[in-house]
Amino acid sequence: MVARIKYVTFDCYGTLFDWRHGIGSVLEYVLREPKDDALREFFKVERTMITRPGFRRYSDVLKDVLKELMRRKGLQYREVYGEALVVGFAKSPPFPDLVPGLKALRLAGYGVAIISNTERRLIEVTLSGVDKLIDNVITAEDLGRYKPDEEAFVRALKLLGVKADEVVHVSAYTYYDLIPASKLGIRTVLVDRGYGEEWGLKVLSLEELASMLDHASR
Repeated sequence: MVARIKYVTFDCYGTLFDWRHGIGSVLEYVLREPKDDALREFFKVERTMITRPGFRRYSDVLKDVLKELMRRKGLQYREVYGEALVVGFAKSPPFPDLVPGLKALRLAGYGVAIISNTERRLIEVTLSGVDKLIDNVITAEDLGRYKPDEEAFVRALKLLGVKADEVVHVSAYTYYDLIPASKLGIRTVLVDRGYGEEWGLKVLSLEELASMLDHASR
């Protein structure tokens, strides 16, 4: 028997909020190169930074990534550039389907939670104005782990007070979210944000997700 879904959990940045837009202009300005090129290099370095042993706040990770990118280009890092990147990240705009999609999920009776590779002070800025649509927010700062570490999901489930089969986890990223979550028995859905990711179960918007879960529960 399939357990009833109690929570729909989400990755935040890149899934609910467009962090490429949030940090892209800052990177373009500081690195003096086209935004797409800057973003491509940023994500490569960021991926290696968060999988290193030991835990650091995500604001420090962002600054360290920028330091490394500037070092490679022979540019002088300044703390104000790091601060600008952190602000750009925190103020990432919501995708247009966020409000209608999350409202539909809540009306259907699902708990809505975020499991995010960030820290409290940053995500509070990001969620300003839509925080009432989300029941629980869990950050890497709370967990002491970054995704894709499976332990991050284990600890998040414990904080939510649910079992793996009582959750559907939704993300635009396979590596950070869907692969580790699925290994733990969590049902997973890819929301396609145009990053070239593929997964067994995919939707194009959060409204489509809500409709899909509604039909599946009947």
